[in-house]
Amino acid sequence: MEIFYILLIALFVLTAIFYIIFFSFIFYWHLKKTSFVVVPMIFTFEFFLIGFLIVCIAALAIQYIPYLFKL
Repeated sequence: MEIFYILLIALFVLTAIFYIIFFSFIFYWHLKKTSFVVVPMIFTFEFFLIGFLIVCIAALAIQYIPYLFKL
């Protein structure tokens, strides 16, 4: 199960990078006087949720593919 932990750490790093870029855009839009931008936080949760599901599926596939080939 060490691949699961590696992929989960990669997901956390990518999520942190996503949040840094996301909040830098919010700060940039905040500084502009003429723009009105509403950025919903649900997109950041959706990014993490999709990434977590991909990590889970990849970890399960890597863990159980050798057993399936033995059958």
